[in-house]
Amino acid sequence: MAESEDVGEIEVTVETEVIDVDEDGVPDIVSEVTTIVADLDGDGVPDVIEQTTTTGYDLDGDGVPDAIDKTTVTAYDVDGDGTVDVIESTTITAVDADGDGTITEDEVTAEGIVAVREDMLEESEAESDESPSA
Repeated sequence: MAESEDVGEIEVTVETEVIDVDEDGVPDIVSEVTTIVADLDGDGVPDVIEQTTTTGYDLDGDGVPDAIDKTTVTAYDVDGDGTVDVIESTTITAVDADGDGTITEDEVTAEGIVAVREDMLEESEAESDESPSA
């Protein structure tokens, strides 16, 4: 059995921005964007692209984030045709609402959504209609 010549490739970039709104020397907003592009099968076309943005906000100037937002968007080319088939998005928000200096579980919200190309859903439904019932 011959081994494949194709080699997958993953590229990761991280960009960080620090903003001192009131110019007191303490960062008020820190944002980090991580982008991952993965060509899993080595054909030169990205199969997965993911971007995560995490932003921390120091609202009271003590150097500790009082609110944190994290959003991840991932696009998948499931069938390898170079077109995005599925997009998944997740957002997590955490806020120290009571001002006690810690973020507890009840101060965190999360939501997510998945979008699938309509023709992919139609193909999946057609395949499940053709499969024998158990």
